[in-house]
Amino acid sequence: MSFLAQVPGQSADDNAPELPIPAGEVLFAFKCEWDSICSFWESDGGANAVFSLPRTALGDGPTAPPEHAEDGFPELIPELGVAHWRTDDDGAPAELEADFYDYGRHDDLPDEIAHPHDWATEWRTKFGGVPYWTANGAQGVPPGRLLLQIDNCVPMQEGGYSEVANFCSDGTAYIFIDNAQTPPGYSMLINR
Repeated sequence: MSFLAQVPGQSADDNAPELPIPAGEVLFAFKCEWDSICSFWESDGGANAVFSLPRTALGDGPTAPPEHAEDGFPELIPELGVAHWRTDDDGAPAELEADFYDYGRHDDLPDEIAHPHDWATEWRTKFGGVPYWTANGAQGVPPGRLLLQIDNCVPMQEGGYSEVANFCSDGTAYIFIDNAQTPPGYSMLINR
C-alpha cells in the first residue's frame, strides 16, 4: 500500500481543528494504488488501512520510502501539506446528521442540505462535520462518524490544483472513526 495521510492528534497549534484522535497518537492512512488488482475503494476489502500509533513509537524523522524494485510499480503519492485551516459550519442541521450516513435518507434530503456547496472542490477536503458525498451518495458507509474527507484534487497555495492519489479518477476518500470500539476503530472508503 502507498502512504496517503498522517494526522497528529491534539495539537498545540491554535489554528488546527480539534480532532477526535487521542492525544499523543498519530493517525496514518494507506491505500493500494493498483486499480487493476485491488478494491481500494471498499472499507472492508483489505486494500486500504487506517490506524493510529503513539507518537513515542515513531522516530524523529521521516521514514525512507521503499525502493521500487518491480517494473510497473506505481509512483509514490505526492507529498502535500496543510498550509492553513479555515473553520466553517457545514450547514447541516444537527437533527439531520444521521441522514448523511444512510443512502435512502441522504438521497431524500433537499439539495441545499445534502450538497450545500454544490460539490465545490474547495469544500470537499475537510475534517469533521457530515460527509459531503459524491453523486453516488452514502453507499457502503462503515460504522462511525466522519473524521476526515479528502477530495481527489486539492487547491494549492500557489494556485491551481494537485491530484492527491488514485481515487477512481474523480472520487473522494472518507475516513471514519468508530468510538464505540476501544481503542477507537478507523476505516476508509472511496466514493465517486
